Amino acid sequence: MSKRLKPAVVLPAVMAITLGLAGCAGSGGGQNADRGGVSPAASAAAAASGTSAAAASPAAAEQTPAQADTTAPAAVIDPAALQPVLGFAGEAGKQILVTREGNDEQAQMEALDTAIGSGGQVFKVRFEQWQEGSDQNNGRELAANLHNLSGYVFTVEGGAAAPDDTYYLADSSAFNLETLVPVEPASSEAGQLPEADPVRKSIAEAKQREIMSAWKLASLPPGRELYLVQFVRQDKDMLFSLVLEDNGKLSFMDYPAEITDNEYSVWRVDDGGEVVPQMFSLLFAAETQGGLLLGINWLGAEGINSFFLSQTGETLKELDIQYSRYTSPM
Repeated sequence: MSKRLKPAVVLPAVMAITLGLAGCAGSGGGQNADRGGVSPAASAAAAASGTSAAAASPAAAEQTPAQADTTAPAAVIDPAALQPVLGFAGEAGKQILVTREGNDEQAQMEALDTAIGSGGQVFKVRFEQWQEGSDQNNGRELAANLHNLSGYVFTVEGGAAAPDDTYYLADSSAFNLETLVPVEPASSEAGQLPEADPVRKSIAEAKQREIMSAWKLASLPPGRELYLVQFVRQDKDMLFSLVLEDNGKLSFMDYPAEITDNEYSVWRVDDGGEVVPQMFSLLFAAETQGGLLLGINWLGAEGINSFFLSQTGETLKELDIQYSRYTSPM
């Protein structure tokens, strides 16, 4: 069987098989909890539209269109500054657990007050306590088993998180929510990109490889789209890519694999040698100096891998921050 390979940017192969690496984590972006689920990006735009001309600085007012930078985001986040803390929500959505084997990070946890996930939702959270595991623990990082796992418990305030969903936890004084970009998931009824679609043609030309399937995963305004593309098999070589199209420019995150003794488990256990949109969802999208930062969940037969991609030119670089939840059915 071929496990997930890790050419410079792919998650470690072992994560495809053993997903219970409690204690890994990541980052995220989403909506403003204080505004009842309103997107920070939308809030910022509304605030900007209500600003009077008199509030603008004289220097800014004197800029000509050629001088003004209309493409640079107003706020950016530094991917290197992200804290590696991810957890999942309980059955009622009022608790989030960050699984850990030992209680040696409590000071760090007490500073965290924000949870981001579910395609960009933001919730205010409060650190509650360290929780010891119990002998009833079945090893699954699922809402039904939350109270039996060891880790740090947070209370969700002013709302309810989505049960069993993964969330990134942050200190709001260090994570600028104004960097967040709205996430608009593609319709579940949308089919593949037709062969005549110009984006599909551009991707095939860039890779010099025939496409087997191509799907849009999400729109990320303004003018950006995220795609999932699987290429036609070449002998034992398999390849799929996450592709960010940014105003006509393509950035790739490639996931090659080689088929060995099991064609039914190529990138993940029991994936059937195929990737489909239902396997992927976005935790968040945020602006960085070089482009977008994306938090992505990848659902497999035995669990969920969460990882983070940072856009730099024509590449998407995978960050070291990773989180794997073992959720295999009993």
